[in-house]
Amino acid sequence: MGQYILKRLVSLIPIIVGISILVFTILHLVPGDPASIMLGTNATPEAIQALRESMGLDKPLITQYLNWAGGLLVGDFGQSVHTGEPILPEILKRFTITLQLTLLATLIGWGIAIPIGILSAVKVHSPLDVIVRIIAMLGISVPNFAIGTLLLLGLSLYFGWFPPIDVVHFWDDPVEALKVYILPAVTMGIVLAAGIMRMTRSAFLETLDKDFIRTARAKGNNEWKVVIGHALRNSAIPVITLAGLQIGYLLGGSVIVEHLFSIPGLGQYILDGIYQRDYPVVQGGVLFVALVFVLINLLVDIIYTWVDPRIKY
Repeated sequence: MGQYILKRLVSLIPIIVGISILVFTILHLVPGDPASIMLGTNATPEAIQALRESMGLDKPLITQYLNWAGGLLVGDFGQSVHTGEPILPEILKRFTITLQLTLLATLIGWGIAIPIGILSAVKVHSPLDVIVRIIAMLGISVPNFAIGTLLLLGLSLYFGWFPPIDVVHFWDDPVEALKVYILPAVTMGIVLAAGIMRMTRSAFLETLDKDFIRTARAKGNNEWKVVIGHALRNSAIPVITLAGLQIGYLLGGSVIVEHLFSIPGLGQYILDGIYQRDYPVVQGGVLFVALVFVLINLLVDIIYTWVDPRIKY
């Protein structure tokens, strides 16, 4: 196992390099000069050129990339053009906020999806199964910003409740933190639950048709003992795979939800960098999310061996 993890970590290097090249190239293909945008329309050509030189934008693209990548190797993500502050500490600070939001959304999504998905598979073709499938389809079809907007409008108009603006961490005050994160977490968790619910139902339907399940039933085991004791772990692999991917998507795709609920997470930080044409912020933020995403995929592969001992690396 240790050798496998080491090989996977080494294999991440070309992936991260490829992502960094892609992000760097796409951002520099965007029309417009960051220096001109930052200084405004009244800036003189001399001032624009001086800013371009200070930002290194006057050098060839390959040189700009190598300078940026060289800094990454020593943990230097550069400095924000807009604020002049180092980027990595700000990314880590914002990431703790996004991570708390993502974990709460994941708990909500799994708590809804897995029990209902199992129940839907056990009661296949029943009215309950039909309702679950309709709800899952709606959850996948409706975008999360629409769900979040409806939640905000409903709670504010009918109940007069607005979520707190000031961010509080769970380790400082769990109750206040829950008030801050619960609405955006529910917004993200509903979309997450829809996909997990469908995958859980599909995986359980396939497993419940296996010979070993029929044997377990023939031995006189209670139906729920068969489902939980025999079918659960054997159905978990595709569900874990999808869950791992969705957690990665939540970390990187929380931009709109964070913006909607005014949460200063990593997604909001990257979005602000896009608005301000702050290339180092966008490059560093996207690369950090990509690194977390591939590490989550590695963790999912390791979890496989615990869920299914037949899997060996």
